[in-house]
Amino acid sequence: MKTVIVNIPEKEESFFLSLLQKFRFKSKVLTEKQREEIAIARWIEEGMYSEDVSLEKIYKHFRKHGVDC
Repeated sequence: MKTVIVNIPEKEESFFLSLLQKFRFKSKVLTEKQREEIAIARWIEEGMYSEDVSLEKIYKHFRKHGVDC
């Protein structure tokens, strides 16, 4: 089984959820905060194996979302 993540306009959410339900697919709606946490977790995981994720990139993301660094 694979996971597909799709960004859809908010006004189309009910249509897509009903479509997925019709075909008996599992679905989950993520909040903006949950999406950000997933992105941060991915950056941490990438950083564990390489040095491609710079501190500046992390600080920039934090500042963008209201965290004072």
